[in-house]
Amino acid sequence: MDKRAFFNELAVGWDQRFYTPALKERLPQLVSLFHLQVGSKVLDVGAGTGGIIPYLLEATGPRGAVWAIDFAERMVKVGKKKFLRERRVSFEIASVESLPFEKDFFDHVVCFGAFPHFEDQSGALKEMARVLKPRGSLIIAHALSSAEIRQHHQNCVPVSHDFLPDELQMRSLLAEAGFQVKGLIDQPKCYLCRALKN
Repeated sequence: MDKRAFFNELAVGWDQRFYTPALKERLPQLVSLFHLQVGSKVLDVGAGTGGIIPYLLEATGPRGAVWAIDFAERMVKVGKKKFLRERRVSFEIASVESLPFEKDFFDHVVCFGAFPHFEDQSGALKEMARVLKPRGSLIIAHALSSAEIRQHHQNCVPVSHDFLPDELQMRSLLAEAGFQVKGLIDQPKCYLCRALKN
């Protein structure tokens, strides 16, 4: 089974399976570390069904807006249905390596729980940099550490090789894509890398 088919198969029931009460309890604190500005435009890449979107909306306020993309069409379908009445949210089927947005458009790009799954991590970072405004921020976050992610994925064939780069590699990839790292946390139950576009 390829990766897109794998995620499409999991789309219905994704929130119940992964957005547990324990995770939902931790997300406000995690999202507070993203330093999102009120009224800002946010791109949620690899958004899945949009599990983190309510927290992004809370952080950006009534004038903020979230654009969500995912390559798995069933994930997008579920996400669209969830946010049908929310005018601040739009969902689109798209690949992170080829984003359907103009350059310098977003204030923030958020990548929650998705970065290890990108086939071309270097290309994904360059594309995310393209759509960010100068000094806009990129947030790569997980509710697990890099070691916990490796363990979580290892027995699931479609994603068994999907890992986060180690810290040196991540810093190098970000620098190459035109980012300056402002902070990197990698500890149990939390991975957070925040970088600004040069």
